[in-house]
Amino acid sequence: MSSLSFGTTRRLQPGVPAPWRRVAVAGCLALALAGCSAAAATPTPTAASSVSGATATPSATATATATAVPTETPTVAPTDAPTPAPTPTPAAQKSTPTPLPALAIGLCTGAQLKLEITAWIGDPGAGTVYAHLTATNVSSASCNMRGTSEAQILNSGGSVIADAGSGQAHVTSSDTVYTLAPNGTINTITQWGNWCKAAPAQNLKVAMVEPFGLGRIVAPANGVGSVPTCYSSGTGTVVSSEAWLP
Repeated sequence: MSSLSFGTTRRLQPGVPAPWRRVAVAGCLALALAGCSAAAATPTPTAASSVSGATATPSATATATATAVPTETPTVAPTDAPTPAPTPTPAAQKSTPTPLPALAIGLCTGAQLKLEITAWIGDPGAGTVYAHLTATNVSSASCNMRGTSEAQILNSGGSVIADAGSGQAHVTSSDTVYTLAPNGTINTITQWGNWCKAAPAQNLKVAMVEPFGLGRIVAPANGVGSVPTCYSSGTGTVVSSEAWLP
């Protein structure tokens, strides 16, 4: 607060009236009081700020924690994938059928024929017996018969007990061609001799194997088949057949 010396009040000039002197004194007092008030308005440090080393601490610390939120993977709608085209088989891997020889073209296959035993011929003591056979074209198309087929004798269970051998099925260029229309027939005779084993189980059947791999036809039993006798022990049984004839 500024010190004011009331004792050093400036003297007013002589001749100033007393009322005016009082006004002057009042003005000086007012100025003095205003100076004191200005000095009193100066802010004083607060208790909190006067503490040495005091640091303002926030009441709460906001910690932002980043939380990983899983991202939803969009579901892709299924689409109809095109069916891949089949890969063509290389020509080398394809099974090419073996072409038939010229002599086999047009011949009847086993699937087109039905075979039957028309008769067994032979005496009980004969060394050779004969099975007369007839083949019928049971297909709807005509086919040819030519040459000789491989004859087989079968027991009642269908097992082969005597065989002429695969070499017996053959066709030569000199063999006559016989055309069989649907339901047409053709005939042959099978010979069987020298049976030196125990009697086979009846009833006997006969089969014919066609040349060129054209199939096999089996004639069912026709009664009790004749069995040849043994005329040369130590040797095998003998089977053969004749060429096909109308």
